[in-house]
Amino acid sequence: MGMYWYILFVKSGREQRVQQYMNKIADNETANPFIPLHEFLIKISGVVKRELKPLFPGYVFVESVMPGDEFLKKLNSRIHSSSDIVKVLKYSDTEIEVRESEKQMLLNLCNKRHCIESSRGIIRGDRIYVTNGPLKGRESIIRKINRHKKQALIEMDFMGDKRIVNVALEIVEKVQ
Repeated sequence: MGMYWYILFVKSGREQRVQQYMNKIADNETANPFIPLHEFLIKISGVVKRELKPLFPGYVFVESVMPGDEFLKKLNSRIHSSSDIVKVLKYSDTEIEVRESEKQMLLNLCNKRHCIESSRGIIRGDRIYVTNGPLKGRESIIRKINRHKKQALIEMDFMGDKRIVNVALEIVEKVQ
């Protein structure tokens, strides 16, 4: 049986609360909420630390066995009774499930815990070559890199729009 994904637009900083709320009001088959995360690297006193942040701040994803109309029928009133949830995102009035291509892109980049881990790469001339991590072989989605912050801006499809998101990319070498 296929799984559908839905996206809740929530008040900023309330992602975890909404995730807990959704866990409380529904069983795992009906609604399994998750927050896509990304690893980022910060240097504190010369030591590089890995931390996690929401990939899309203000959004909670929900995985469900139910198609859109059934999902809304079962959960809409519960969703609207939460002051933390603004709305369920939609492409149109009839299409609320995350499109398969967008879902696959996120699944390909994320680990089992819905987190995009850091990648490593090199710069040769003016081209980026990712040597390991989720961006390996996907250099074409990289829009910009910040070597100092060990970050890459990548372009992703998100509910029919293009979104630029930050992910960790450590450039270990630059050669001409």
